[in-house]
Amino acid sequence: MQFKLKTWALGSFPEIEISNEQFQSLYQSAEVLKAAMAIEEKYELVISNFLDLEKDSLAVSSDYMVRRSNNYSEFFDIRSTFNRRIVNLLTSTKLYIDQIQQHVKICNPELTACVKNEFSKEYDTIFEYRFMEALRNYVQHRGLAVHLVSHPAKWIEDDESLLEFQTKIYTQKTNLEGDKAFKKSVALEMPDKVELILSSRKYISAISRVHSFIRSNIDTVVKSSRDLIESTINQYQDINDGESIGLCAVSFEADGRLDNIIERVPLFLSWDDVRIELTNRNRCISNLEKRYVSGKCL
Repeated sequence: MQFKLKTWALGSFPEIEISNEQFQSLYQSAEVLKAAMAIEEKYELVISNFLDLEKDSLAVSSDYMVRRSNNYSEFFDIRSTFNRRIVNLLTSTKLYIDQIQQHVKICNPELTACVKNEFSKEYDTIFEYRFMEALRNYVQHRGLAVHLVSHPAKWIEDDESLLEFQTKIYTQKTNLEGDKAFKKSVALEMPDKVELILSSRKYISAISRVHSFIRSNIDTVVKSSRDLIESTINQYQDINDGESIGLCAVSFEADGRLDNIIERVPLFLSWDDVRIELTNRNRCISNLEKRYVSGKCL
């Protein structure tokens, strides 16, 4: 079997012979970058769904401040909106937690046990993590998460010059205890009702800490993988008038005038550029429970 760099396109293009070792290194580097991209893409799903929940909370609060709607149809619409957001969030976190290990394994097989341990530490330490995990199982197999919505308002200045409106959504213990679809040990820990926006913030903070741990521990192999592919692209551009579109590393068997291609590894960094953008956009967001967005303008 032989190996080379070539442009995967019609026409005549220069080729560079490479060794089996070089081909395998390029193959592994491409796999690492794909895995790193998958890790960031799935984290982006989690963060986007969390932001949707937060944005809807602010939108509902603003609407209630102006309209003070209180009929059952509008109550249903609000509850339905938040149920949809919670289901989307819990589905994306389940996807992230279940699938992240396979991507981590490609980058660093020895890291998978450590990542599992990080998730376990967050689960053991934080009630809201345990609660949201149990709630996810409940909404997948039994019922909905949002049982109660309230719109508390309070004066936040001594002279009553500024009235603050909020929206809070709750899961009620009475709807869950005794139901086999909800984990009994978590139900025993619950207060009478659990506020879901605050719980989501603590849950996402925990996941973000694990994600930060993953990033820091795969950073070296991801950078070296990118460097190898980038240097290979530059090497090919030097003999092809600065062009590398369609560049691949291929393994093949010579068969007369035609090559019998066995395996092809595309070599480009456009998707990895997106990964870097996602990494910069979605930084570690621990302690979300200590933050909130305010519409205060006075």
